[in-house]
Amino acid sequence: MPTAFISYSWDSAEHKAWVRRLAEDLRARGIEVWLDQFNLRLGDSVTAFMERAVTEADYVLLICTENFGRRANERHGGVGYEQAIVTSELLDASPARGRFVCILRQGTPSQSLPIYMRSRLWLDCREDAAYSGALEQIVEHVLGTHDVASSVQPTTATEASSTTPAYEPPHSWVLVAGTGVSRRLSAEIEMLSRRLGERLMKARCGLVTGGWAGVDEWVARSFADAAHEAGAPLEDALVQAISKRAEPAFAAGQLIFVNNGDEEWDIPIQRADVVILLGGVGGTKETGRRALRLRKPVLPIADTGGDAKAMYLEMLKTWHTLGWTGLSEREFQSLGRPAAAAIDAAVELAVKLRAP
Repeated sequence: MPTAFISYSWDSAEHKAWVRRLAEDLRARGIEVWLDQFNLRLGDSVTAFMERAVTEADYVLLICTENFGRRANERHGGVGYEQAIVTSELLDASPARGRFVCILRQGTPSQSLPIYMRSRLWLDCREDAAYSGALEQIVEHVLGTHDVASSVQPTTATEASSTTPAYEPPHSWVLVAGTGVSRRLSAEIEMLSRRLGERLMKARCGLVTGGWAGVDEWVARSFADAAHEAGAPLEDALVQAISKRAEPAFAAGQLIFVNNGDEEWDIPIQRADVVILLGGVGGTKETGRRALRLRKPVLPIADTGGDAKAMYLEMLKTWHTLGWTGLSEREFQSLGRPAAAAIDAAVELAVKLRAP
């Protein structure tokens, strides 16, 4: 019998009752549910229960509300502790496809979903009328009768009664990092940035940036133009992780404000499946190195010079340590082509390397 742990915040008696109803309905459908309301007794260790549930259950269902999202992102209380374990599982282990499932019960995705889960597919349960359909999707997903990509799709409140979304979500998320400037880029780098943004949208990739002026801005603007032509909602395909001390050069898509320091570097990397580097004068190389430490494939466009070229050469010299990337050395060397051709190759590789 498959097991599912339900993680939620104690927002109100009504919310706890809704969670309990979900757990009981799942149990009635043949799923063993781990829930504090069922499993904890006076004197039990709460932290031991949470650790065991997150690491050992077959599936973890995150019931997302504004309070849950805030506690998860601030690592506050029991929810924060659970989410620290979830993050560790996502980064250090190889979780089964779709093991962690977000169920949006209240609020908007940007408010209620934990930061590290916003690039993943989620279920919309904000309207009570959507409950029965969502329950069926969860049961099918956990029991393995449907592929997660076809059974769990992001919806809006108005679309909750339909199982067919108007727009298919990105199948791969790509972080682009590159030269950041307060004034205009060189004409060549701007052109290449625009080319990359357009190619990523046409390949149905999602885009993650740091929101800086320069490469970030022009990749995002071109991506947005292509999304408009394709009829794709930009807030479902573009994520910009912005330092709380800064403002985005192009205020579009999902804007996530993060603390300076490690969060500013690591959160965009965690949100992506693949990292592409263009140019750069120091920070771009640091992004590439941190991405490799987090075991995210890095695709530097060598012909754009600067950090990207340095990273390309550095990776070739240490290629024997990078077998985990899923690329052959020959495939990686396609990034050494003239810049425009290398960008096309990078997008093809990003699609190939999409997360399972």
